[in-house]
Amino acid sequence: MTGTLSSESGRYYIEALPGDTIEFSMLSYAQRQVVAPGMSTTQDIYLQRRLFELQGVNVKGINHTKDSLATRQEYGRYFNYKKPGAMDVLKTLPANPITALTYLVPSKTRKRKEQFREQLVYWEKEKYIDYRYSPELVAKMTKLQSPELDTFMHKYRPGYQFLNEASEYDLLLFIKQSFEDYQRQKGNKQ
Repeated sequence: MTGTLSSESGRYYIEALPGDTIEFSMLSYAQRQVVAPGMSTTQDIYLQRRLFELQGVNVKGINHTKDSLATRQEYGRYFNYKKPGAMDVLKTLPANPITALTYLVPSKTRKRKEQFREQLVYWEKEKYIDYRYSPELVAKMTKLQSPELDTFMHKYRPGYQFLNEASEYDLLLFIKQSFEDYQRQKGNKQ
Protein backbone atom coordinates (compact mmCIF):
# COMPACT_ATOMS: atom_id res chain seq x y z
CA MET A 1 0.00 0.00 0.00
CA THR A 2 1.49 3.32 -1.07
CA GLY A 3 0.17 6.83 -0.98
CA THR A 4 0.83 10.33 -2.18
CA LEU A 5 -0.34 13.89 -1.57
CA SER A 6 -1.45 16.33 -4.23
CA SER A 7 0.12 19.73 -4.72
CA GLU A 8 -1.77 22.99 -4.09
CA SER A 9 -3.08 22.83 -7.64
CA GLY A 10 -4.34 19.26 -7.14
CA ARG A 11 -1.66 17.50 -9.23
CA TYR A 12 -0.38 14.15 -8.02
CA TYR A 13 1.80 11.28 -9.18
CA ILE A 14 1.46 7.66 -8.08
CA GLU A 15 2.84 4.40 -9.43
CA ALA A 16 0.30 1.59 -9.74
CA LEU A 17 0.01 -1.70 -11.59
CA PRO A 18 -2.88 -2.29 -14.00
CA GLY A 19 -5.95 -3.35 -12.01
CA ASP A 20 -4.80 -1.77 -8.70
CA THR A 21 -7.43 0.21 -6.86
CA ILE A 22 -6.53 3.81 -6.11
CA GLU A 23 -8.52 5.54 -3.36
CA PHE A 24 -8.91 9.32 -3.35
CA SER A 25 -9.95 11.13 -0.18
CA MET A 26 -10.09 14.62 1.19
CA LEU A 27 -11.61 16.11 4.30
CA SER A 28 -15.28 17.09 3.74
CA TYR A 29 -15.44 15.08 0.48
CA ALA A 30 -16.74 11.57 -0.23
CA GLN A 31 -14.03 8.97 -0.91
CA ARG A 32 -13.73 7.66 -4.45
CA GLN A 33 -12.03 4.53 -5.75
CA VAL A 34 -10.65 4.20 -9.27
CA VAL A 35 -9.11 1.10 -10.91
CA ALA A 36 -5.69 1.85 -12.45
CA PRO A 37 -5.74 1.56 -16.26
CA GLY A 38 -3.38 -0.70 -18.24
CA MET A 39 -1.05 2.12 -19.32
CA SER A 40 0.43 5.34 -18.00
CA THR A 41 -2.18 8.05 -18.15
CA THR A 42 -3.26 11.39 -16.80
CA GLN A 43 -6.73 11.51 -15.24
CA ASP A 44 -8.79 14.21 -13.58
CA ILE A 45 -10.58 12.85 -10.52
CA TYR A 46 -13.53 14.79 -9.11
CA LEU A 47 -14.75 14.25 -5.56
CA GLN A 48 -18.24 15.06 -4.33
CA ARG A 49 -18.65 17.35 -1.37
CA ARG A 50 -20.03 15.59 1.69
CA LEU A 51 -22.32 17.52 3.99
CA PHE A 52 -22.28 16.87 7.70
CA GLU A 53 -25.31 17.41 9.85
CA LEU A 54 -24.47 18.44 13.37
CA GLN A 55 -26.60 17.80 16.43
CA GLY A 56 -28.45 20.76 17.92
CA VAL A 57 -26.77 22.69 20.72
CA ASN A 58 -28.53 24.57 23.52
CA VAL A 59 -26.76 27.71 24.64
CA LYS A 60 -27.76 29.21 27.98
CA GLY A 61 -26.59 32.45 29.46
CA ILE A 62 -25.19 32.62 32.96
CA ASN A 63 -27.82 33.25 35.56
CA HIS A 64 -26.08 33.92 38.85
CA THR A 65 -29.23 33.56 40.94
CA LYS A 66 -30.17 30.16 39.50
CA ASP A 67 -26.58 28.90 39.75
CA SER A 68 -26.35 30.06 43.35
CA LEU A 69 -29.69 28.46 44.28
CA ALA A 70 -28.65 25.19 42.61
CA THR A 71 -25.36 25.18 44.55
CA ARG A 72 -27.17 25.92 47.81
CA GLN A 73 -29.62 23.11 47.14
CA GLU A 74 -26.86 20.64 46.26
CA TYR A 75 -24.74 21.55 49.29
CA GLY A 76 -27.64 22.52 51.57
CA ARG A 77 -26.46 20.49 54.53
CA TYR A 78 -23.17 22.40 54.51
CA PHE A 79 -24.65 25.85 53.86
CA ASN A 80 -27.18 25.32 56.65
CA TYR A 81 -24.66 23.76 59.03
CA LYS A 82 -24.22 25.63 62.28
CA LYS A 83 -21.97 24.89 65.17
CA PRO A 84 -23.87 23.33 68.11
CA GLY A 85 -24.47 25.93 70.81
CA ALA A 86 -25.20 25.79 74.53
CA MET A 87 -28.93 25.31 73.94
CA ASP A 88 -28.26 22.27 71.74
CA VAL A 89 -26.15 20.75 74.53
CA LEU A 90 -28.82 21.43 77.18
CA LYS A 91 -31.64 20.04 75.01
CA THR A 92 -29.68 16.86 74.21
CA LEU A 93 -28.16 16.27 77.67
CA PRO A 94 -31.14 14.57 79.41
CA ALA A 95 -31.99 12.30 76.47
CA ASN A 96 -28.51 11.48 75.21
CA PRO A 97 -25.56 12.64 77.34
CA ILE A 98 -22.94 11.14 74.98
CA THR A 99 -24.20 13.22 72.02
CA ALA A 100 -24.25 16.30 74.27
CA LEU A 101 -20.58 15.68 75.15
CA THR A 102 -19.63 15.38 71.47
CA TYR A 103 -21.10 18.85 70.96
CA LEU A 104 -18.67 20.23 73.55
CA VAL A 105 -15.55 18.55 72.12
CA PRO A 106 -14.52 19.91 68.69
CA SER A 107 -14.11 17.07 66.19
CA LYS A 108 -12.21 16.90 62.89
CA THR A 109 -15.45 16.20 61.04
CA ARG A 110 -17.13 19.27 62.48
CA LYS A 111 -14.10 21.44 61.67
CA ARG A 112 -14.07 20.12 58.08
CA LYS A 113 -17.78 20.88 57.70
CA GLU A 114 -17.26 24.41 59.02
CA GLN A 115 -14.28 24.98 56.71
CA PHE A 116 -16.16 23.61 53.72
CA ARG A 117 -19.13 25.86 54.48
CA GLU A 118 -16.78 28.87 54.66
CA GLN A 119 -15.29 27.94 51.29
CA LEU A 120 -18.73 27.54 49.71
CA VAL A 121 -19.78 30.97 50.97
CA TYR A 122 -16.47 32.50 49.80
CA TRP A 123 -16.79 31.09 46.27
CA GLU A 124 -20.45 32.10 46.07
CA LYS A 125 -19.41 35.69 46.84
CA GLU A 126 -16.56 35.54 44.29
CA LYS A 127 -18.95 34.33 41.57
CA TYR A 128 -21.32 37.17 42.42
CA ILE A 129 -18.48 39.68 42.05
CA ASP A 130 -17.52 38.13 38.69
CA TYR A 131 -21.18 38.29 37.61
CA ARG A 132 -21.62 42.00 38.43
CA TYR A 133 -18.06 43.17 37.62
CA SER A 134 -17.76 41.43 34.25
CA PRO A 135 -15.02 41.98 31.63
CA GLU A 136 -17.70 42.94 29.10
CA LEU A 137 -19.03 45.74 31.31
CA VAL A 138 -15.57 47.05 32.28
CA ALA A 139 -14.31 46.94 28.68
CA LYS A 140 -17.41 48.83 27.54
CA MET A 141 -16.76 51.55 30.14
CA THR A 142 -12.97 51.80 29.80
CA LYS A 143 -12.30 50.66 26.20
CA LEU A 144 -9.42 48.57 27.58
CA GLN A 145 -8.49 45.21 26.06
CA SER A 146 -6.62 42.22 27.48
CA PRO A 147 -4.05 42.01 28.99
CA GLU A 148 -4.41 45.60 30.24
CA LEU A 149 -8.11 45.01 30.97
CA ASP A 150 -7.20 42.04 33.19
CA THR A 151 -4.62 44.10 35.08
CA PHE A 152 -7.12 46.92 35.64
CA MET A 153 -9.90 44.58 36.77
CA HIS A 154 -7.61 42.80 39.23
CA LYS A 155 -6.27 46.03 40.70
CA TYR A 156 -9.69 47.66 41.11
CA ARG A 157 -11.80 44.60 41.94
CA PRO A 158 -14.69 45.75 44.17
CA GLY A 159 -15.67 43.87 47.31
CA TYR A 160 -18.75 41.71 47.78
CA GLN A 161 -20.30 44.06 50.36
CA PHE A 162 -20.10 47.02 47.97
CA LEU A 163 -21.55 45.10 45.02
CA ASN A 164 -24.31 43.60 47.13
CA GLU A 165 -25.52 47.07 48.12
CA ALA A 166 -24.57 49.03 44.96
CA SER A 167 -27.06 49.96 42.27
CA GLU A 168 -26.12 49.68 38.60
CA TYR A 169 -25.34 53.41 38.61
CA ASP A 170 -23.07 53.03 41.68
CA LEU A 171 -21.13 50.28 39.90
CA LEU A 172 -20.71 52.29 36.70
CA LEU A 173 -19.57 55.30 38.73
CA PHE A 174 -17.08 53.08 40.61
CA ILE A 175 -15.63 51.80 37.31
CA LYS A 176 -15.42 55.34 35.90
CA GLN A 177 -13.65 56.72 38.98
CA SER A 178 -11.32 53.71 39.17
CA PHE A 179 -10.41 54.14 35.51
CA GLU A 180 -9.64 57.83 36.05
CA ASP A 181 -7.37 56.86 38.96
CA TYR A 182 -5.76 54.15 36.80
CA GLN A 183 -5.03 56.64 34.02
CA ARG A 184 -3.61 59.18 36.51
CA GLN A 185 -1.26 56.56 37.98
CA LYS A 186 -0.28 55.37 34.53
CA GLY A 187 0.47 58.99 33.50
CA ASN A 188 2.64 59.56 36.61
CA LYS A 189 4.79 56.51 35.80
CA GLN A 190 5.60 57.74 32.28
